[in-house]
Amino acid sequence: MSRPAPADVVSVFNDNPTWAPGFQAAGRRLRPLSGFRLAPRAVPNVSNYQQIVRMSARTDSTTDLIKWWNGYRLRDIARSGIVADVTDAWDEAARRGWSDDTALRATFTHEGKQYGVPLYKSYFVVFYSRPAFERLGVDVPTTWQQFLDVVDAAHAKGLTPISAGGATSWESLIWFQQLVNGLDHRFYQDLTAGRASYTDDVCRRAMALWSDLYRRGAFSAPDASTTDLPARFARGTTAMCLYGTWNTGAFLDNGVKAADLGAFLLPPPPDGARSVIVESGVLAVSAHAHKLDAAHAVARAWFNPSVQTAWTGFLRDTSADPGVVPNVGTVRQVAAQVRRDRPTQAIRYWEASPPVLIEGNVQDLSAFMIDPTPSQATKTLSNMQHRADKEWKVWTS
Repeated sequence: MSRPAPADVVSVFNDNPTWAPGFQAAGRRLRPLSGFRLAPRAVPNVSNYQQIVRMSARTDSTTDLIKWWNGYRLRDIARSGIVADVTDAWDEAARRGWSDDTALRATFTHEGKQYGVPLYKSYFVVFYSRPAFERLGVDVPTTWQQFLDVVDAAHAKGLTPISAGGATSWESLIWFQQLVNGLDHRFYQDLTAGRASYTDDVCRRAMALWSDLYRRGAFSAPDASTTDLPARFARGTTAMCLYGTWNTGAFLDNGVKAADLGAFLLPPPPDGARSVIVESGVLAVSAHAHKLDAAHAVARAWFNPSVQTAWTGFLRDTSADPGVVPNVGTVRQVAAQVRRDRPTQAIRYWEASPPVLIEGNVQDLSAFMIDPTPSQATKTLSNMQHRADKEWKVWTS
């Protein structure tokens, strides 16, 4: 059984033990604003964490605040009564000019109400090694053809052009979401909402582009580990990696010099338009929190720029408040490109559709990465659509 935290403390359940210093730093800023600081409690295994949250949500073992995922994963626990309505926090942030991001807000919404506030707002970008680009004599690409030229130049010099894992992990979705959304942002939205088919032309074109990149020798082995990526960048053996900006700190903490790490938005494929995939974690109020009023007060104060500055300074990532950008060169570079190019933004595939559908499709995409042929692409899309037909009926029943 979990007991109420001390008088000025609100407990936060999460799946990342390394975030404890960040929660404590944010808590120091929250204390004068809300009257409460934060006490993080972490379970490092994601599967165990999700199970514990669901099991404890209606018991005395629940914490006051819960870290979760947005989109359909948040809708899933909102409709189960696990988390509380925090629409007032979003309304106050909009009034104060701390966040007017209606697209992001929609991904925190269930039946017209919001059920969490953003822990961060990450963009999926191409991290690149500046020294590798200098050795290759290439610049940051601004067109798809220029991107292919960088891939070919790296491959010719014996460098791995792009590190990309996913044979056994969720990461298999990264290039699928990027290519589909880059080809047609509206179609990606329709696809993830169940209004379009995985066997439609845009998906077939995306898989063909992905297969062509494999044919060019663009990718690392599909079982590549993201934890090894900073070392490969530091050694100069790989040139690029498409990943969320939340991974910036991992590069900088593991041997990559700040001056050597760059990032850019991947140019769209031919006939596509500039669009970017966005990921955002959720800080939700437990519906059965020991300190329900206190948890709501923290949620309302979470958007405050002083809190966001402390929190994103620790994360080294972007905020839902575009005015808050940590003093990290790579992150500032991304934020500046987003302001300049104003790409359309789409929710990460992992959160974009019912969880069972996504988790099954990720396994099919992993199988494609092991055998990235046109025939396997056709089989993959057919399997994904078969699952979609089934799981959308279950979700809406």
